[in-house]
Amino acid sequence: MGNLFLQERERWWIWFMWGLVGCLLSSFVLSLTHQQIMGFTASSLLVLAVAIWMNYSKRFEFFRAFKVLILIYTFSFLPPLLDALLPIDKLSVAALKGGLVLAFGMLLCIFCAWFARRPKQYY
Repeated sequence: MGNLFLQERERWWIWFMWGLVGCLLSSFVLSLTHQQIMGFTASSLLVLAVAIWMNYSKRFEFFRAFKVLILIYTFSFLPPLLDALLPIDKLSVAALKGGLVLAFGMLLCIFCAWFARRPKQYY
């Protein structure tokens, strides 16, 4: 029946640590390959792995999973995003790249939170 009356307290420092692991992983992959798409792929795979674990544990509702995945996404996508935006030759190109990355990240987090949500229970 899930937790009808029990509200679980979120341990944000654990998810913050997963975000730092994603940050280190994406910056390591980025330093090895020098391709931004590989850095984004490593971060996306980490977010997907956390969503798979959330689905396995069946303790997360959609909005709780979404908040956690947004936190992990924010920290793990930071190195590739800065690598894509830092050499600003044209502001419009940098804004387009940043917007596309943010839109992709939001769609990824929404999809993963939908996948990780607890199934409905019928009484």
